[in-house]
Amino acid sequence: MNWDTGTWDSGQWDQQTPSEYFQSKPKQHTKMKRQDYYPSRIGDQVNWLDNYAVKLPIHGATLGVIAADITASVNDAKYANYVLGTWLSAVRNFSPSTTDAVDDVLTGAGTVAIVLPTFTAPALPAGVTATLPGVLTRIFALIAKMKLSPGYTEAIGTDLGIVGSQATEKAVPKFLAELLQGSGCQCVKLTFYKYTHMGVYIESRRGTGAWEFIAIDTESPYEDERPLLVAGTPEVREYRMRFWDKGTPNGDWTDVVKVTVSP
Repeated sequence: MNWDTGTWDSGQWDQQTPSEYFQSKPKQHTKMKRQDYYPSRIGDQVNWLDNYAVKLPIHGATLGVIAADITASVNDAKYANYVLGTWLSAVRNFSPSTTDAVDDVLTGAGTVAIVLPTFTAPALPAGVTATLPGVLTRIFALIAKMKLSPGYTEAIGTDLGIVGSQATEKAVPKFLAELLQGSGCQCVKLTFYKYTHMGVYIESRRGTGAWEFIAIDTESPYEDERPLLVAGTPEVREYRMRFWDKGTPNGDWTDVVKVTVSP
């Protein structure tokens, strides 16, 4: 039986309040905004930190960073690289042995006393020392200062890995149409994506008629519940959208989406 999936902890011994054992204090973490140039995947973060540690000594002086701050920031990056790479990998490899040991203690068999496994952290790389908490906070703060330096250029930023990817501006909204059964006939549900805009400006055309405005909507979805032009007769409805901001439709029209609405 795996120790963390069974019912061994369903007895009365663990019904006590935490105060009867100890009161743990939650760790305080400063909320830090993730920078758009810093990767989200741990493996990519390790590579980013390695590049930063190599390139900062090359560009730091040009960007007005004194030698002592360059040395300290390089050590921060190398220590974070060690923790996220070498140390974290070793911890994850060690973890299964702890579960096996608990299983042996609780449900195993044998005639020899159990020796619990112990974790030995990998050695730090030569020249790297443990740092105070807040490695990324310090690195990001230094980067913000370097970007204000007269010597800063896009080429230096790219080499340091501190230029974020630019979000591509969406030219048109995105939407899809879905038929729903209404009380008198089918209606059309338009689920749309306005991206960073305030809303969408929606037009529709039926049969051989002209395009007509039907709605400005700031929250998806929009439901077109208009009755059929001719009661009991199916009709083709066409839809198109463009962005709407501060009282004005703007941008290009989307491609036209056609839906056949039935009684």
